[in-house]
Amino acid sequence: MYLYHIASLIKFVLGLLILLVTYTSINVYEDPIIGISLGMLWLFIASRGASFYLFLAIQKFFREVSQERLIKDSYKLSLLFGIYVLINALFLLLWYRSKFLWLILLLGFIILQVLLFSEQSKKNNEFPNI
Repeated sequence: MYLYHIASLIKFVLGLLILLVTYTSINVYEDPIIGISLGMLWLFIASRGASFYLFLAIQKFFREVSQERLIKDSYKLSLLFGIYVLINALFLLLWYRSKFLWLILLLGFIILQVLLFSEQSKKNNEFPNI
């Protein structure tokens, strides 16, 4: 189970490394496409790596399931959160973001998270451990 912790920590450190390389080595005025794309990559990787620990702490407080289940669910939620952050950043860059679109996107990702947990509870109820 420490593999998830190590992977998330590596993602967070890799995201910070990409940010450091982007801001020290690339002139965004000469090559804005590379700067923006590396910035988006940093945003996705770092938010996914850091949100794993946030979701793990929140789920430990609110859910009464095994540690293994909490870690796996937190890892899945961190992927959804990384995608959510990336889509929001793309909307901001394209000047297409509005409060209505933000609310629809937020509700969509909340529904995805609820479906993620409801599928697991159905699977766990159908096949009990022997």
